[in-house]
Amino acid sequence: MVSNNLVNITNKDFIYNLILRRIASFLPPDLQEIYNSSRQVQMISTDSYFLHYSLYPFLRGKNDDEIMEDVRLFCREYINGERYQMLKTITTLDDELSLVYSIALTKYIVGRIRGRLKPGELSKISGRGGEAVAGLLKGISTLLEGAVEEAESVAKNAEEIRELMGGKNAGREAGTFQKILNLAKQMMFVEDLKKIVDMSRKMMEFVPKATRISKMKGKTGDELSGYMVTRQIERALPRELALPDELFMRRLSDGFLAKEKLKVSEGAYYVLIDKSGSMVGEKTIWARSVAMAIYRMSKTKRRKYFLRFFDTRVYPDKPLSEPREIVDAILRVQSNGGTDITNAISTAINDLIEGRFAEYTNTIVIITDGEDVVEDLSKELKKTKAVLISVMIQGNNETLKSISDSYMHAELTERGGEKLIKLVETS
Repeated sequence: MVSNNLVNITNKDFIYNLILRRIASFLPPDLQEIYNSSRQVQMISTDSYFLHYSLYPFLRGKNDDEIMEDVRLFCREYINGERYQMLKTITTLDDELSLVYSIALTKYIVGRIRGRLKPGELSKISGRGGEAVAGLLKGISTLLEGAVEEAESVAKNAEEIRELMGGKNAGREAGTFQKILNLAKQMMFVEDLKKIVDMSRKMMEFVPKATRISKMKGKTGDELSGYMVTRQIERALPRELALPDELFMRRLSDGFLAKEKLKVSEGAYYVLIDKSGSMVGEKTIWARSVAMAIYRMSKTKRRKYFLRFFDTRVYPDKPLSEPREIVDAILRVQSNGGTDITNAISTAINDLIEGRFAEYTNTIVIITDGEDVVEDLSKELKKTKAVLISVMIQGNNETLKSISDSYMHAELTERGGEKLIKLVETS
């Protein structure tokens, strides 16, 4: 009987087999069939989870199975290396990242096995048990080298994506783990996604870690600003209502002492990104990097963040405000179509009014290369207390400039992103 390579948790333990089945559930059907047919592949995969999750994983001194012994020797060298020690800083006692690692490793190994099968062999593999797969696992060390390298990259990408989506708590929402897993894998092969995440992180280096949050005095709020005199008896301090009759009557005419509160006066960052066909390439990479950097900043500033894309229409039907939706859209939405800037800004204004943000100071950021005629929306912008920051990419639009509080030509670099981020941060 084949045994796994760990001493402190074995394939006889319930939790071990639970993780084994969890890994299988994230594999596509054809790979799942190969995975389920081979105890060796299952143990390589599940051992990889516990190697990275456990504080102190212990390897066996020897494994009687030839293939598992080769794997054990590989793992012994691997866990003594710097790469493993560095990766363990993010995977130790982290179920999600350890699972991401093991899934990525499994997909690589089983995918290579799938590629070695001759036409028609996949349908027969279940009936032949693990023998057919075992024959394809000869020289497993070379296969593991590539698998470990890919799994490491996917796990690091997943940590970054998860952090953008709200940290460890994000993965607990239904569907979020799969989204993190998919995006982390995509970042391996779609260079633009990696560029967007990396550039947005570098842009954020220009933003102060502790930013000033503007507040205003009023009847309601989370903080006590001081005390004030009011004739509204319902706002009076309890002790004012308990005064002797003579003093109470005097307060009734002169005013009662009441609390004055402070509330945040900053409303939302509303980002509009042109997704027309002319925005492909470096234009859309820069625009999305900025959008993600502003999203990162909104969390620091504790401001609401909304995101929409536009061409001749505005997408999606409702503004994106949930972290996983925002990150997913920034990285996935494709550029195509025409341009209607007036419709985009009008939609943002309506969203802010419907969301009851009109009493706060809002910032609308529109990033476009469109040169169509923009209607005068100055009055509508004032109704929402919205500051309009317009960013023109490789072009000019005088009608857009005329209604903007700030109008700038984009420099498609990190330094250009810094200028915009600082402008947004102080708006």
